[in-house]
Amino acid sequence: MWVLFLILQANAYFLPGVAPKSYEQDRPLNLYVNKLDSSKTQLPFDYYYLNYCKPRHINTQSENIGQTLSGDTIESSPYQIHMGQVAKCQTLCTQVNRRSHVRTFKWMIENEYKASWLLDNLPAGFRQTINKGDLKTKISYYQDGFPIGFREGRDFYVNNHHHIVIKIHPNSKDEDKWKIVGFLVEPLSLLNTNERLGCETPEFLSYEFGEARWNETIMTPADRLTNSFPTRISSLPAQNLENPGSNITFTYSVIFEESDVKWADRWDYYLYMTGESGEVHWLSIINSFAMVLFLTGMVAHIFRRIIKKDINRYNEGDEIDPEGESGWKQVKGDIFRPPIYGSIFSIIIGSGVQVIGMAILTLLFACIGFLTPANRGALITAMLILYVFMGVFAGYTSSRLYKFYGGSFWKRNAFGTAFFFPGICFLVFFIVNLFILGEESSGAVPFTSLLELLVLWFGISVPLVLLGSAIGFRKNKIEHPCKINKIPKPIEIIPGSFKINAICLMAGSLPFGCMFIELSYVMKSLWHHTLFYYLFGFLFLCFIVLIITSAEVSILMTYIILCREDYRWWWASFSVAGSSGLYLFLYSIIYFMTDLTFSRFSSIVIYFGYMLLTSVAYALITGTIGFFATFIFIRSIYSNIKIS
Repeated sequence: MWVLFLILQANAYFLPGVAPKSYEQDRPLNLYVNKLDSSKTQLPFDYYYLNYCKPRHINTQSENIGQTLSGDTIESSPYQIHMGQVAKCQTLCTQVNRRSHVRTFKWMIENEYKASWLLDNLPAGFRQTINKGDLKTKISYYQDGFPIGFREGRDFYVNNHHHIVIKIHPNSKDEDKWKIVGFLVEPLSLLNTNERLGCETPEFLSYEFGEARWNETIMTPADRLTNSFPTRISSLPAQNLENPGSNITFTYSVIFEESDVKWADRWDYYLYMTGESGEVHWLSIINSFAMVLFLTGMVAHIFRRIIKKDINRYNEGDEIDPEGESGWKQVKGDIFRPPIYGSIFSIIIGSGVQVIGMAILTLLFACIGFLTPANRGALITAMLILYVFMGVFAGYTSSRLYKFYGGSFWKRNAFGTAFFFPGICFLVFFIVNLFILGEESSGAVPFTSLLELLVLWFGISVPLVLLGSAIGFRKNKIEHPCKINKIPKPIEIIPGSFKINAICLMAGSLPFGCMFIELSYVMKSLWHHTLFYYLFGFLFLCFIVLIITSAEVSILMTYIILCREDYRWWWASFSVAGSSGLYLFLYSIIYFMTDLTFSRFSSIVIYFGYMLLTSVAYALITGTIGFFATFIFIRSIYSNIKIS
């Protein structure tokens, strides 16, 4: 009864930054501009880098570290919009284009730059109107951005008119208030003269405000990558950029469309929940689980049939001569011999634990809903914060392994863990940032933000790694289930070693394969900036499959190596599953050659720099999972052998 009473008294709440807003009739709506971005260059620019109309005072919204790293700069705009007020032809300003302005416009049009706007925290999608007799088709691309212009032959045209479409839904509690559930912009190139504006012509008014019937067609995510159509009205002249010094008048119009879409569902069109993409994700999950079942069956067969039988026979000392036996049982005196470069190995495993902890918590927060696209920069910010706080677990794991190998310089090991992966990331990031800075892009991270990153690294991550290392080194040393021989057993050279190494390398394709389909969607969202990815539930399921696959692949291949009486399993257990990072980098090369058309050398540096870091992180995750699974497996089987 008390539980029911508390439930009735509870109030619902919204996640930070995503609470719904209701607007009364005639209430001003704030339209913000974000940035200019292109998939061909990967170089974002501030919106006012082009010669656009500016407000008298530019107000910039507060930025988090994630927005800074992604080049988001949200600023106020001069557009005057009021709820429910239709505007057919409003003059924004008249700009004079110098030669430098014209060159910049042409360069951005050539590289397919798109402008990003925000209204009520919704990104501006792209709409086009196609006339088919009495029936008009409104093609809507729910994406982040719309074209700034187009090219026809040698001529370049700028979209100087923006037809703003705001979709609204009535407030269920107050019919006099409305919620914004959609935001589209139809950019048009209209020639404006001193005598008449292009948006005042009968052709334009008929085109956008005519009484003809029309229907809306919403394009699927795959279609959004190919929307490079001229944005003009065929019966009206367009605004050419060929005359430097000429005046360009920017205009806009506003309409409101009632929609049946509820406020809670307004992001669905922007995400991958439309079309048949959901079926593709489920098919990927099913195929991955089928592979997991196959690997699980093989591991279960090894445990139930082979290993259990070998242990029983070995423990029957009167019937079996141990000296006559071969295989994994004969290396029990060397199986826990420390690996070469044990300190480096412990550092790598500790770094892997830190990345795994960050990945799991990030996916959990994303599945709950804290990292929605409405919270711009929240995903990158969360990853950074979680990573630095996972340093305590990295230090603990690294020092425990280091002490297990007989190491005594725990501080040196701790600093190695604190600087290994973050040092690689910062070095690559610094080089990439230099190239971005040379392009005068807003994506270049300013000096103050670099200081913030260094404070996170040296002020939080490094002390936490040292704390975790101190705690771990004070713990009792992990005991070996088998004694280590004083003299290492010679490893015989058995024919077929090259084949075994090749099979181990090929086995790394299995952890990569379980993420392949989902990875293709993630890559599109990363490198085609108009698209969003928010299917973190599917990604979390794939991550679970990745954990199981990495563990079972490493166990299988390590067992094969041990059966050849080769006790050097430490690095092998990591590299078998960790080699999937190599497959990820090879996939990024193929993706670059088939799906991307970069026009700048700096864009290539950005792409391969960040994909290199992603591949290293992926290798750390899979390799660390493979090592821990193999470590538990080996301790389990050798602890069941009677030691004479």
